[in-house]
Amino acid sequence: MSRRRSTATRRLDSQAAAARAAMIRREQERKERRRRTLLVLAVLAVLVAVGTAVSVYVDRTGKPATSPQGAVATYAVPAGSSSAPVTVSVYEDFMCPFCGQFEAATRTALDKDLAAGSVQVRYHVLNFLDGSSTTDYSTRAANAYAAVLDDAGPQAAKRFHDLLFEHQPQEGSAGLSDKTLLGYAVQAGASRSAVSAAISARTYEQWVDNGTSQASKDGVTSTPTVQVDGKTLKFKTIDELVGKVERAVAAG
Repeated sequence: MSRRRSTATRRLDSQAAAARAAMIRREQERKERRRRTLLVLAVLAVLVAVGTAVSVYVDRTGKPATSPQGAVATYAVPAGSSSAPVTVSVYEDFMCPFCGQFEAATRTALDKDLAAGSVQVRYHVLNFLDGSSTTDYSTRAANAYAAVLDDAGPQAAKRFHDLLFEHQPQEGSAGLSDKTLLGYAVQAGASRSAVSAAISARTYEQWVDNGTSQASKDGVTSTPTVQVDGKTLKFKTIDELVGKVERAVAAG
């Protein structure tokens, strides 16, 4: 009888041990599945990050581009005298709402500085936010801007630039139509026929692409980015940026 109990006990102990071993294996398998899942997610996150970086920093400068007459520093549209003691370089995107805020906040002061000959502003208009419209608005608007510069010069280009920010479309929208861009170009002083042809053909699209790639390679990763005499201004708010620009110009 004692032997039977001992055998039964051993059998129960064996079954319990087998159950514990099975439970331990299941737990190990669960942890291993979780580890593999986390590893896959980490790899995907890296790939997404790399893909995003490539989409912004992809080198498209290998293709030749038609440059507008009057451009300076290869990809910039000037406003003001080249002999001004201070040069402010502004990297913008016509779809960027923060660029719109910056333009609204600095327009009056910068216009006075331009008129006084104390500053030259160089606008680098980029197409970072093509994906934020349904029609590649950033590229279309920048192309039209270059067309106005080529046809009517820097003063007309500045008026066109200001008109586009005064009537800036919302992110995620189609943006202003080509017809509307043409209307503002003519209002700014450009020839309807010349600019209409450039808008339809996107004559300066590659120039915009190349300028955006060059800006990325130069370390510009967001808009607005503002440099005063080659020094990039760091800021956390648009108000802070505006204040730094005004102080820098005044000090110059």
